[in-house]
Amino acid sequence: MYTILVTDDDPIVRGMLNQILTMEGYTLSFATTVKDGYTACLQNKPDLILLDVNLPDGSGVDLCRRIKAEQKVRHIPILLLTGEAVDAGCRTDGLEAGADDYILKPFDRKELILRIKRILG
Repeated sequence: MYTILVTDDDPIVRGMLNQILTMEGYTLSFATTVKDGYTACLQNKPDLILLDVNLPDGSGVDLCRRIKAEQKVRHIPILLLTGEAVDAGCRTDGLEAGADDYILKPFDRKELILRIKRILG
């Protein structure tokens, strides 16, 4: 089964994602900062990254850009999570940085799973 790196500083969101995605058979690892997310990505090479746009030590969009610039991991798809109403400018920033998709928090369980399955194929 697929492995997913969840990079989000909110323990409630991490708990919800853990519950939903492990029930679907995914293996998860977690990070709570840009720094830890980047390190975990390089070390674990997950099949997908769920990445919060706002992290305590920086921007998830910047981390997305950094991952996509790294030859060893640039192929890993990224689904950005945001708690904000995303305007077109915000979405284009993330997509230009290399994100594959966005999902708004709080997310619908079914929509989240469908988006993940679409990305992973």
